Amino acid sequence: MYPKVYLYKRIKDARILIDRHYAEPIDLDYIAKRVYLSKYHFLRLFKEAHGTSPHKYLMQKRITKAKVLLSTELTIAQVCHEVGFESVQSFSHLFKRSTGMSPGKYRKELISESSE
Repeated sequence: MYPKVYLYKRIKDARILIDRHYAEPIDLDYIAKRVYLSKYHFLRLFKEAHGTSPHKYLMQKRITKAKVLLSTELTIAQVCHEVGFESVQSFSHLFKRSTGMSPGKYRKELISESSE
């Protein structure tokens, strides 16, 4: 029983690491190294615990934060960089794939909802 609890704590620590540092350039190797697991073992355990890969979890975290920032005065490029993307194009593509609309359209929807 002890090893499972110990591994669960490592996976929990990895999720906390992602939650705190989502805007930084982190990848599977970095996270696995920080929680003292091989990347393949870590990947398997993370998927088992959270139902998704660490990369998908990180991307969803960034998109969730971007949604909040799109309600501010920041430009789309600023939002992109604020949440950890290097390319506005890749940010826009992932945002649209995740939400069904571009960041600009999402912002317009927010504005129209708030003015009603």
